[in-house]
Amino acid sequence: MVFTEEFNLLLKARYPILYISSLEEDRIEYTIRKCIKKTGIKSIYTWDFVEGYINNPNNKGFASKNPLQALELVEKLTGDTPAIFILKDFNKFLSDVSISRKLRNLIRILKTQPKTLVILATEVTIPIELFDLITCVEFTLPTTTEIRDELKRLFNSLNQSIDNDFLEILVRSCQGLSIERIRRALSKSIAKYATINENTRISLN
Repeated sequence: MVFTEEFNLLLKARYPILYISSLEEDRIEYTIRKCIKKTGIKSIYTWDFVEGYINNPNNKGFASKNPLQALELVEKLTGDTPAIFILKDFNKFLSDVSISRKLRNLIRILKTQPKTLVILATEVTIPIELFDLITCVEFTLPTTTEIRDELKRLFNSLNQSIDNDFLEILVRSCQGLSIERIRRALSKSIAKYATINENTRISLN
């Protein structure tokens, strides 16, 4: 099952806490936002330790440097509106007794309200007492379709036409790489050659 299908299924089934491990934080967040457009969920809150909640005008900066307060917002907000809370690097705090206890207390609320916590991390580190409460979701490297779309976007931004055969060669060369690594490699080629060409393909291999 592809990520988008599994993610939407888990939302529909009201799994309370999802855990996604990947180095591609921006791509995960973009994919989640794309997913929820089809679910009817309108409220999405994004938190990180330094900035707190960053994309909601009513709560901008709230819970900065305070992961426990970040969870308290989940409790305070009305349960009438479906919402997703994206908590970046939150795995770093799971071993804290106050965070662990708060999450276990929140489970009762999350099971009865349309709210989902999504923990974004670069590695899977879940304390044993939370293991059965958290569901890990695999986020794979970009598909050929995603790579192709990204390459087309880059070519359009350069106002450079592309031969379909060369595009497919580039797509194959980019397989196994993250979107961020693809962007860096192509940016390096553009800086060196002012274009994307056969030398770009060679540098990807």
